[in-house]
Amino acid sequence: MIVMKFGGTSVQDEEAIGRVISIVGSRLVEKPLVVVSALARVTKVLCAIAQEAEAQHEDAVRTNLNLLRERHFNLAKALLNERPDLLENCLKDIEARISHLERFVTGVCQIGELSLRSEARIISTGELLSSTIIAYAFNARGISCNWIDARRMITTNDNYMSARPDLEITEANVKRIIGMESKGVDLVLTQGFIASTSEGSTSVLGFEGSDYSAAIFGMALGASRVEIWTDVDGIRSADPRVVSNTRRIESLSYEEAAEMASMGARVLHPLTIEPARKKNIPIVVLNSKNPECKGSTVLRADEAPDGPKSVASRSGILYVKVTSTKMDGVTAMLGRVFAPLYANRVPVTLAKATESEVYLVLPEEVAGLAPSLKAIEAWADVTVYRDKALISVIGRNIVGLEGLGDKVIETSGKVYVANVSANMLSENFVIDSERLEDTLTGIHDYIFAN
Repeated sequence: MIVMKFGGTSVQDEEAIGRVISIVGSRLVEKPLVVVSALARVTKVLCAIAQEAEAQHEDAVRTNLNLLRERHFNLAKALLNERPDLLENCLKDIEARISHLERFVTGVCQIGELSLRSEARIISTGELLSSTIIAYAFNARGISCNWIDARRMITTNDNYMSARPDLEITEANVKRIIGMESKGVDLVLTQGFIASTSEGSTSVLGFEGSDYSAAIFGMALGASRVEIWTDVDGIRSADPRVVSNTRRIESLSYEEAAEMASMGARVLHPLTIEPARKKNIPIVVLNSKNPECKGSTVLRADEAPDGPKSVASRSGILYVKVTSTKMDGVTAMLGRVFAPLYANRVPVTLAKATESEVYLVLPEEVAGLAPSLKAIEAWADVTVYRDKALISVIGRNIVGLEGLGDKVIETSGKVYVANVSANMLSENFVIDSERLEDTLTGIHDYIFAN
């Protein structure tokens, strides 16, 4: 069995879904489990509905609901126009889901309060709608398909908007339910992103969590591979929106992919890697608009080549310098600095320490940052450097890449921090944001142009 996950741009309209049906049809011999996201931009509309409902803006809620209904109705009609029997049932199912959503958000409007539990219930609707239509479309094309609610399978904690699954319970659920529902049909289809708590309330795995869902299903089923279908030809050597001559990475290790995600690359959801790594299941990133392309494969370290894989970047970075008047020692300095950061859930990207100083690289927009820095200022001098960016060169056995530091200084003008990650998979540089694009392009060309 294989798992095939299709993202929002891969199921955004009639043409895209037609490609999905063709791609899946070519793999029926491998008994695919198909996992789909909401249609492109639908989750944003649902987030807007939730926010407008909390603000008690009834007209805006109604307008967005109508847009949601119209888009899904029109898509169903386009896909099922030659099967009026299936179309009628599909439209009934769509209307039932949207009417249920409408009643729920009307209640939110009336009280003017939106809990995380309610928000998860609202935004999960996108995957339920898209998967309903796509399942009907498969059956209309002569590919027998069973639709399964992912909330029956993935069981999570009650952190509703960024839930973490209980993998042991989930694995048992997936094996049992997929085993039953796959009998007598060509494929089974379910949703990414959505799950439920042990009490049965809807939860979601965090935005972009559909990849994570696919990896969880793959782990539970012992799949031969997990395919992640996107709109680009695999994982790239840099962000193609910034660098024009990126390369497709043919293969990379689980650890390199995780490092790329943590350092800002557009790759896989950071949590996607672990379930696949548990059972050594390859993850293949493919392009639904160009299915002939081999894409990129993420696999065991001993099966992937050494050397640089990617240049990742992040903007909106703060460089923070903490200086104590006392020689407290590295352990004491790190402990005192990290205590308020941890308490306020402030993620630290990079950190370095001496006997009396700590240097931090942090994302700029974090709710708990201000109180954390205030607590640190009670015993140390804190200097915050704003408008910074982070560039990371990622790959196995690249530490000490000849001339890299000099090239970063040459193109950026100034480097505030140069750091090798603890796992030795990346070299990282903090520079001025205004120099990010030029530096990213220059470093990419230096490493990959030859």
